[in-house]
Amino acid sequence: MAELPDDLLEEILCRVPATSLRRLRSTCKLWNRLFNDRKFTRKHFHKAPKEALLLLFKKLGFYSMSFDLHRSPPAKIIGELNLIVPHRSLDQFWVSQFCHSYDGLLLCVCVNKTENIMLVVWNPCTGQTKWIKPIDHCKRGYKYALGSYKDNKSGNKSYKILSRRDHYTEFEIYEINSNSWRVLDINMDCNLLSFGNVSLKGKTYWIARDEKETQLGIFLISFDYTTERFERLCLPYQYPRYWKMSLSLVREEKLSLLLQSTDHTLRTEIWVTNKIGDETKVVSWIKISAMDLNPQLVTWKGLNFLVDGEKKVLVCTPCSIKGQNKVYLAGEDNEVKEEVVGVMVSPFLLNYVPSLTQIQQGND
Repeated sequence: MAELPDDLLEEILCRVPATSLRRLRSTCKLWNRLFNDRKFTRKHFHKAPKEALLLLFKKLGFYSMSFDLHRSPPAKIIGELNLIVPHRSLDQFWVSQFCHSYDGLLLCVCVNKTENIMLVVWNPCTGQTKWIKPIDHCKRGYKYALGSYKDNKSGNKSYKILSRRDHYTEFEIYEINSNSWRVLDINMDCNLLSFGNVSLKGKTYWIARDEKETQLGIFLISFDYTTERFERLCLPYQYPRYWKMSLSLVREEKLSLLLQSTDHTLRTEIWVTNKIGDETKVVSWIKISAMDLNPQLVTWKGLNFLVDGEKKVLVCTPCSIKGQNKVYLAGEDNEVKEEVVGVMVSPFLLNYVPSLTQIQQGND
């Protein structure tokens, strides 16, 4: 390898999966510098094979899990990703919220017993972090989202954090490049429902409802971190046919939506969008699955779920059950299996794609 020209070596390494490259960083100083080069990490993100990891949320990190319906047991814990807290004063904090960008970064909201919070942007693959002090008045009643945009000055990708207080339509935004918060000058004519959010291709998506409508005004809404504006999108159904809903991602390419019927059949449908790119203007939906879920999964807060398109598996957990160690798997036959995973986990799942994406530390 040492005899290869530098450009050929770079072409080879940018096609190696991120988790494998992470183990090669200590090979030599040249390789380590290459992995810290922003140009190389962007090239690697576009050319390397994508590895989707199923993560189960825990106090200060995640368990990674594999699943195979033809294996006994089908669910298996295979590793851990732990957030390293650098300050002793943060020892009593735990992660109360998390969200992620589509390119391998997570935003974790850490809270302690007195409801003080700290924010951290984290790349679990490389271990890089950036700790952020939130706005002084922010407490646990705030929700956050993380998204990317292209910085016009440097031409590099940068990141912003969107902050919103529950049941309010006032937003504040944090720019990592400038290390500063500011109020977002925007008028909202709808309410974001508390079903979580997902981020994809520089936008964050929520399910929303018109302020004046109580029955029919349900739709999808996205926030663009470049224009700092919201946009309405369609959903594949008419409210109130369904009374429970949840959003997720499919391999960092598509949105997926879980819908549960308003009647007593417990009929649950999974819908997936077309592939969403940077220039996608129209979102269309196709139903990929319909099943009758186990009554134990019926909770007023709905379900946290993920869809694996290749293995044809739905993985879900009830959002109202805390500290449980069970997940539910449904295959192509739509039969739901309850599985104990061997560790106590929270009901939050994440389909994470490791990357070498770097986090700006400000003004770089």
